[in-house]
Amino acid sequence: MSDLVVDGWAGRVMVFLRVGTQLVAVNVLVVLGTLLGAVVLGAYPALAAGGGLLARLVGGSPSEHLWREFWSAYRAGFRRLNLLGAPLTAGFALLMLDASVLAAASPGPTKAVLTVGVVVLTTYLVLALVTLVPVARRYDDVPATRTWRFVAVAPLLSPVTSLAVLAVLAVLAVTFTYVTVLLPLVGLSLPLLASGWLVDQRLTTLDARTA
Repeated sequence: MSDLVVDGWAGRVMVFLRVGTQLVAVNVLVVLGTLLGAVVLGAYPALAAGGGLLARLVGGSPSEHLWREFWSAYRAGFRRLNLLGAPLTAGFALLMLDASVLAAASPGPTKAVLTVGVVVLTTYLVLALVTLVPVARRYDDVPATRTWRFVAVAPLLSPVTSLAVLAVLAVLAVTFTYVTVLLPLVGLSLPLLASGWLVDQRLTTLDARTA
């Protein structure tokens, strides 16, 4: 009986270690993939490739060959993910422009309006990005225009999921602020895993309704 208890605990420890190891490894791979594409061209395929590996981890079938499978997915989705991410790139460029104008603005009504606009745009772009990653993975045969029509309205049509994603990201942001050692270890992979799981649950529900 005691052997069974030990085996049970040993199994749980092994699962925990495997999850932790893969989170750190995927985090490193996403960073490398992003840098390889000079950030602008590398971010979307890196996030998609990493998101796919994390989805498998959550689903109970973790990859045995992280390095090989990440770079295979990265290369295969490079063109498509950058095409899908082009509207987001334009949105983030606009956000940076707005932020620079906001920083130079004098206190007053104009600055208040700009602040609200920056917050709203930032929120929408983050939600669109975390929606795009699992959508692109699950529906890889759907045309880009149709994919983006869905991604563009999904944050508004699924408010509960959007609020859950924002809440989780906020909690993680606070956690990383106080436990800074986690940032270089899982600063990208943990938010990618959590937000991807939430969006995937919503997509599964929608698929069941249309089946």
